[in-house]
Amino acid sequence: MDKVMNELVFRGQNDQVITTSLLVAETFEKEHRNVLKSIRKLMSATNVAVAQMFDETTYVNEQGKEQPMFFMNRDGFTLLAMGFSGEKALKFKVDYINAFNKMEAELKSQQTKQLSAAESLLQSVQLLV
Repeated sequence: MDKVMNELVFRGQNDQVITTSLLVAETFEKEHRNVLKSIRKLMSATNVAVAQMFDETTYVNEQGKEQPMFFMNRDGFTLLAMGFSGEKALKFKVDYINAFNKMEAELKSQQTKQLSAAESLLQSVQLLV
């Protein structure tokens, strides 16, 4: 999934990591119109934060016609992809969960190392006293 994610996301203005509804449709093998419908459904929610995750724009298709498209940030992409079903969507969700679990384990490991260092320092100070 790392290779897929590298092809899915890119650096936008202000170094923000973004993707487009077109890339999401291609990656998850969905019809673009259905991805647009899903995004619009998310944006129709009364939650203001959701609307800030997506930016509607247009692109010119192969026939030279202007068509709707969305840019989205990581949060918008995650919110959208979590609603998808199918094999690729399931793989994304499992990879996402694994990434969180790995990060959590690393943070706990760092906390344990910091605590051990603090305990060692405390024992040294107690010996000096």
